[in-house]
Parts: sequence; structure tokens; C-alpha cells
Amino acid sequence: MRKLTKNQKVELYEKRQAGATIGELSRTYALRKEGIKYLIRLIDTHGYGILRDGHCRKYSAQIKKQAVLEVLKEEKSIGETAIKYGLSSKTALTKWVKDYQENGNQIVERKRGRPRKQRESADRMKG
Repeated sequence: MRKLTKNQKVELYEKRQAGATIGELSRTYALRKEGIKYLIRLIDTHGYGILRDGHCRKYSAQIKKQAVLEVLKEEKSIGETAIKYGLSSKTALTKWVKDYQENGNQIVERKRGRPRKQRESADRMKG
């Protein structure tokens, strides 16, 4: 899905509240209908304060584990749980569940950004 600014998300939401159809919004903003429905549900639940401008969010291991366990143990839907926790998309939670199951029921903490170059290999490249 294409990234929207916070202002574009507010504008989209307000157009929907004014009666624009999901199809119209999908064409106007070049987004999938599912993404628009998710955004509207997210704002309905949490208000405009949940919106951020383009920056990735970092979620604690505790939040990840709570969300994953709701899906696996309490059999809640991924969409419902993602909305409850204010996740920017269902995809994040889907990935957390998959990683949790593949890693022996452990939450996976990934390092963000590019890996640092090793000093030794950088020195070799200079000389």
C-alpha cells in the first residue's frame, strides 16, 4: 500500500464520513479497498491521535506477545486484534504470529536499519 501523510489520511477519513464510497476513495488515493476500510476502522476506534506521518512504529516485545497470544490462544481475528492494538496494518501482526510459531513460541526482536560494517573488513578495503 502506498504511504499517505497524516493530512491525507484525515482527508480520506473525512471524505468517507461525508459519503464518499470506498471505491471512489480507492481510485482517488490509489489504495486497495481493504487498506481504506482498515484505516477507517482504526480512526473510528482510536481517533486521529493514532495517525503518524511516515515514520515506522516500534512495538515492545510485551505488546507483540499480548497481540500474538490473543490471536493464537483466544482465537481472535488478526484484523480485530490489530485494530485493538492500534497497529498501522494487519500485516505486522500476521508476521509476528508467523515468527512466533516458527521460533518455538518466542517473540522475535529484529534489529532495525542496516547492519553496521565490521571494522576489520572496512580496514581491509582501505588498504
